[in-house]
Amino acid sequence: MLRKLLITLIVVASLAGAVAPAAAQSNQTATPTATPASSTNSTAILAVDPATNLVDKSYNRNTGTLTLTFESDRYAPVNLLVVEETDSQSGSANFRSVYLQPNQKTQVQIRAPPNSRVWISTDLARENGRISFVKTTESGGLLTGPWSGADVRDAALASASGVALMVLYRLVVERSAINKDGERVA
Repeated sequence: MLRKLLITLIVVASLAGAVAPAAAQSNQTATPTATPASSTNSTAILAVDPATNLVDKSYNRNTGTLTLTFESDRYAPVNLLVVEETDSQSGSANFRSVYLQPNQKTQVQIRAPPNSRVWISTDLARENGRISFVKTTESGGLLTGPWSGADVRDAALASASGVALMVLYRLVVERSAINKDGERVA
C-alpha cells in the first residue's frame, strides 16, 4: 500500500513538472509596451519623431547615469529632461540638449535618479504635439508583467497542484506510521 502511494505521488509530481513548462510556453498574448518604431529602422525601441529613433537604452544604477543611443535621418536637436519626484512644491530638473548627426548613432548620457522618467523631444515631435519618455530602470525583477488571464489561470493551477501534493504527502506520512507522533487525519 505504501509503495503504491509513493509511486502515485512520484507520478503526480512528474506530471505537474511536465505540464507547467508547456503551459508557460503556450502564452502568445504578450503586448508591446514601447512606442512602435518607424518603418525605416526595425531596431528602434522608441520612435521619437518620423526621422529620429532611440535604438538603445542602458541605466547604471551605481552612478545614476542613463545612456541613450539615437539614430536620425537628419541633423536634429534632441532635448532631454529629468524631473525628480519630490514631495516639496519646488525642485530642480536635469536638462540636456544635443545635436544628432544625420545617419550616425549618437550616444547621450544624462544623470537621473532611479525609477524616474526621462522626457525626450525634438523639433519635429514638438511640431506634431508629441513628447516621449523612457524610464531609467529596466524590469529586472524575477516576475514582471504585463500578465494575461492565461498567466493568472496557470498560477492558480500551479498553486492548487502544490497544495494537493502537500495534502497527499501528509496523508502518506500519517497513514504509513513513519511519523510516530502521528496526528489524526480526518
